[in-house]
Amino acid sequence: MLEKFLIAIGLKQPQNIDINDTIPVSKTVRPSEENRFSNEERVGDVRIHNPKDEVEIKVLKSFNDIHNLGTVVKEDYIVAMDIRDISDQVDRRRIIDFVTGMAFISDAKIRSINKDGVYLILPASASLPSSERERLQNLGLYRINV
Repeated sequence: MLEKFLIAIGLKQPQNIDINDTIPVSKTVRPSEENRFSNEERVGDVRIHNPKDEVEIKVLKSFNDIHNLGTVVKEDYIVAMDIRDISDQVDRRRIIDFVTGMAFISDAKIRSINKDGVYLILPASASLPSSERERLQNLGLYRINV
């Protein structure tokens, strides 16, 4: 057992690898003991969360926080950028200019979803699901016609 652990963390090289010792790969994830009385084969399957399914919300307090936004935009996440806490109009303009350039470079779209200063950055291959729009509305971020 110790030898397998040392091999797994890279401190020891394997001598002979026995194919029968490999761990079987499961294609589904099931909650423990939840479906013990059920006869259905796939009941209890859990959908593994993909972080790109939800909008990444970034609240910026100053222009210096822009580096937090760049990483998620570069990785093609849908991002809601909230700059409502920034009172300096010059900083707001700098942030919007910077993010517009970043969106252009990454082939994303940027649009205002709240006139007070919330912007949505959408990768070219993504669209905003209605469930996420409702979640953003409940958080007070998404208000187009108000």
